[in-house]
Amino acid sequence: MERIAGIATGLASSGIGIITRRVTGDCLVSVTALTSRGQRGDGLAERATRIAGLAEAIDRAAGPVALAVIEVPSRGGKGGFPMDHHHLWWLVVARLVGRGVPVAVCAAVTRARFATGNERADKAAMSGAVARLWPGVEITHSDVADAVALAHAGAVRLGWPVSILSCHRDALAGIRWPVDLAASAVA
Repeated sequence: MERIAGIATGLASSGIGIITRRVTGDCLVSVTALTSRGQRGDGLAERATRIAGLAEAIDRAAGPVALAVIEVPSRGGKGGFPMDHHHLWWLVVARLVGRGVPVAVCAAVTRARFATGNERADKAAMSGAVARLWPGVEITHSDVADAVALAHAGAVRLGWPVSILSCHRDALAGIRWPVDLAASAVA
C-alpha cells in the first residue's frame, strides 16, 4: 500500500487527509482533525511548547507516506501570531523532509481552485466539493476538507485511480512539486 498525505496546518485546528492506494488498485481516504487551544497571554515558552507538540502530532498522524502536499499558511491569518502559524508550518515541513518524504507546497487559492474550480471558494464550497469526490468520508471541519483536497491533488499528480475533473488538471501547475517527483500523464 502507498499513501499520500494532505496537510492543512493551523494553531487551533489542523487537518490531515490520507489517501491510500491499496494493492487491489482502489483508493481510500482517512482523515484526522487535530485541535489545540492556547491562551492569549501565553508566553514564548508556552507557545513554543504548544507549536512543537502540534508539529509532532501532525507528523505522527501523517505517518509513512510517499508524498505530502501541504498548504502554505496565509500571510495575514486571523487570530494568534502569524509567526506562530509559520513556525508550525516549518516544523512540520522539517519533520517530513527529515524523514525523506517528498513535500509539495500549495497556496490556499490553488487548493480552492483545484477542488472547486474557483480560487475564492468558501469553506462550504470546499467541503461540498470534497464530499462529492469522496462520498463516504466524514468531513468534520474545513481543515479536513482542505487536507483531503491536497491529498487528492497528490493522487492526481501521481496518476492514482481517483476522480479527475477539469479543475483538477487546470490547478496542478500552481502547486510546487518536488523536482524529483514523477509527473502523471495529466500533469
